[in-house]
Amino acid sequence: MNKLKRPFFLLLITGLLCATGTAAYFSDFEKKINSAAVGYVTTEIEEDFPDPTPTPMENGPSYRKEIRIGNFSGSVKGFQADCYVRMSLSYSNDDIGRGVKLTGLDTANWVYNSQDGYYYYRKKISEGEKTAPLCTGFQIDPQKIDDTYRDSIKDFEINVYEEAVQAEGFSDYESAWRYFSDPVSAQAERRGNA
Repeated sequence: MNKLKRPFFLLLITGLLCATGTAAYFSDFEKKINSAAVGYVTTEIEEDFPDPTPTPMENGPSYRKEIRIGNFSGSVKGFQADCYVRMSLSYSNDDIGRGVKLTGLDTANWVYNSQDGYYYYRKKISEGEKTAPLCTGFQIDPQKIDDTYRDSIKDFEINVYEEAVQAEGFSDYESAWRYFSDPVSAQAERRGNA
């Protein structure tokens, strides 16, 4: 009986060694490191606003002021992503804000949303490009400013705030900003349209 077990045991060991050697021979391993560069968005507000000549408010003064947004890469070329931009304007004094009227407002390229107070640029901006100016200036309508505060408003500021979002994956500015504002609902909407 022992004589039968020994050849069986040797046969089993030989089979295991052959199977292991064959498996090792037919397996292959290679290591590859994948590297990826991420694009980014760097935008800046550009204003062309020469020093204004002081004009009494009663005369309804007008001033030149062009406001643009540029998509700039800084020192690294080729990594700047295309983007959509929006901007909002606020005033250092609410009373002057009631009397300011933008002149030369570009409604062909910019769309105002009264619900959130932003002007949206319709077009995608590529690396190194700038938007068309939102406006060419502003005028102060003295009729819209309360007489109580008119004398106290000598200097004021128009504050410009801008935001940008990458354009990749979006067909237009509306879908990009909708996704930015509510990514969960926008993602569900995108899946429903696919």
